[in-house]
Amino acid sequence: MSTLFSYQHQQQHGRLALIMAGVLLILALGLLPFLSTPLPEIKPFLPIYAASIVLLEGLTAYLLLSHFLSNRVLYFGAVATAYLFMLPLIIIQLLVFPGVFSPSGLLNAGSQSAVWIWVFWHGGFPSIMLLTLLTERHGQQLQAAPDKRIRWAWIFVLAPLAVGTAMALLATWHSDILPVLIAANSYQQLLRSPYAIIVWLVNSLALLLMIRRSKAGGVMPVWLSLALFASLLDVTLTLLAGQRYSLGWYAARVSSTCSATVLLGVLLWEMNRLYRDVQKDNEQLYQLTLRDALTGCFNRRYLDKRLSQELAMAARQQNCVGLLLLDVDHFKRFNDRYGHLAGDQCLKHVASLMQATLQRPADFVARYGGEEFVIVLPDTDIAGAMQVAERMRRMVQQEAIMIDSMLVQVTASLGVAVSEDGKMNAADLINRADQALYQAKAQGRNQVQLATI
Repeated sequence: MSTLFSYQHQQQHGRLALIMAGVLLILALGLLPFLSTPLPEIKPFLPIYAASIVLLEGLTAYLLLSHFLSNRVLYFGAVATAYLFMLPLIIIQLLVFPGVFSPSGLLNAGSQSAVWIWVFWHGGFPSIMLLTLLTERHGQQLQAAPDKRIRWAWIFVLAPLAVGTAMALLATWHSDILPVLIAANSYQQLLRSPYAIIVWLVNSLALLLMIRRSKAGGVMPVWLSLALFASLLDVTLTLLAGQRYSLGWYAARVSSTCSATVLLGVLLWEMNRLYRDVQKDNEQLYQLTLRDALTGCFNRRYLDKRLSQELAMAARQQNCVGLLLLDVDHFKRFNDRYGHLAGDQCLKHVASLMQATLQRPADFVARYGGEEFVIVLPDTDIAGAMQVAERMRRMVQQEAIMIDSMLVQVTASLGVAVSEDGKMNAADLINRADQALYQAKAQGRNQVQLATI
């Protein structure tokens, strides 16, 4: 389930949405005495406005449908229909708007076409938002069956586009059968008609129910509430402005743009958050493929790759590479006496001691197999490698392990090999350290031996 329905960070989202709504409301109240002030008719304004709304709402619908296809939550698809429904209305309204492309508009439009498209647009969007609440039952989001996901997606795309186009063409080709709502750019007849009240009430009802739904939990209803609030402001400012190309008329279009932007911004934020989470998970998975599950040290795969890289770099720079091979003394006897769980605890204990001994970021420990560990020390000569090995041996000897409420002491033997110029290959270097380790064990264990040249 997408976190757009989760309770996580809901308070922060609600607080931010409330601040944004307050800013919009304050701006609207500040403009209230001047809404009917006539302003110049800016010819490029409507094409720019329409293009931005189509782009914003088209992207919003696309992201919502993508969410639906990934998790099959019907709510996402239903909200996408609200945004897709507006696209043909916006495009056709631009074509038929008087004075944009022709004095009376294209497509044989009448004088009432643009205003009726506005009514269908601003009444249809909140109506569909009300219908989206039907996709929930007892606070749970309904999901489409896996095999019907594509069919639902086509319905969510084609149905709103078809209905929106049909309503826009009705207002365009048959505007003569629709009541007159505007005359000479004045909305006085619209204000006196029941259609203005219906559009305003539908927007208000959708806003109230969405706010109520947001209190039940989830991030998405919070931001849909803000989108509906901006839509209600758009309707209110348009009606109070009373005429086209007034201050309120321009302000209403800006509010409409805010409504189209709100959910898109949230979806983009959510995608960015999901991308960061996926990147983090991928990094963790990658680290798991390089780590030994028991001890947390690097594994053999990492050792083979990294040791070859260190030797190649040392060969170019004429540097030394030290390698220690550590073996826990009498580990089989320890397992037989205390059990395999205690044996695992012993290996983790020794691994942590080795990690604590290393003092440079470039040094690393890898589990070589069983109770054997390899310690790689880049840019370390014989004296330095012997010093680190002896420090590890003493620490293992001194730090006892708690097994069944009693302290148990273990020891370790180490073989040391150093490539003086980095020209030795990884297998030979490990083999020489292994020979030194064999000597340490043969001579009584719990000691460090240097590989002979």
